[in-house]
Amino acid sequence: MGRGGRAEALLGRQSSPLTDLAVRDAAVRQSLAWVEREPDRVPPGWALHSVQPQTVEFWQGDKQRNHTRLNHRATDSGWAHELLWP
Repeated sequence: MGRGGRAEALLGRQSSPLTDLAVRDAAVRQSLAWVEREPDRVPPGWALHSVQPQTVEFWQGDKQRNHTRLNHRATDSGWAHELLWP
């Protein structure tokens, strides 16, 4: 996430009522300065998740249900690609 997004997230005010855009802008400026001083800072409760897919499948729908299915499977040498029956 970029600096601006992190600055907004650190405010912890998402979806809260906002009565004045100037108040928001000042808070974001302060939070952005905080992010610039501490570039590794993230909001409390954030966690890093790593996803390593083994298979990915895409469907292309067809009105006659003659779908095209593409399966991609991780192998030791890269990704294998294959068509599947609908």
